[in-house]
Amino acid sequence: MFFLLLTGMIISFVVAAALLLNGEMVFGIIASTAGILLLLFVLFYYGKKKYRKKKKFDCTPDCFDFDCGPDCDGGPDCDCGPDCN
Repeated sequence: MFFLLLTGMIISFVVAAALLLNGEMVFGIIASTAGILLLLFVLFYYGKKKYRKKKKFDCTPDCFDFDCGPDCDGGPDCDCGPDCN
């Protein structure tokens, strides 16, 4: 959905520039207004925190019975074992 809106915004700005250069002021202004509205919609809708990617931490223990060495994944450990960093 994001890339579809972004593509529509870019097409709207290109059409607006072409129409304004050819002298079609009314349709050029309408196309540029549509592009600006799409830009604002994308910025406000996808700028919210709930749509951003969250950092995902795996809280499963890294040391099992067969592997009791230090873990080098760099992520937080929930088993309080040694870490390489």
